Amino acid sequence: MTRTTMPKTTPDALMRLLLEQRLVRTATAANDGSWLVRRTAHGPKVVLEGPIEVMDYGLGVLLDAKLELEDAAA
Repeated sequence: MTRTTMPKTTPDALMRLLLEQRLVRTATAANDGSWLVRRTAHGPKVVLEGPIEVMDYGLGVLLDAKLELEDAAA
C-alpha cells in the first residue's frame, strides 16, 4: 500500500493543480489562509484573501485555459 500526501483543503489542492499544470507561475500560501499568486513571470502579484477568493481565481484560470484549448482546436 502506498501513501500519498493530500492537500489539507480544496483551495490548496486547486493551487497545487494550477502549479503542476503550469497555469500559474507562483502560488504561495500564508498562515492566515491567504495566497500570493502570480500567473506569469512578469505579471502582477495577486493577493487572494481567503478560500472563496482562491476558488474564484482558480476556477477563472481553469476557464481561461479551457477557452484557449477550444480556440486552438477550432
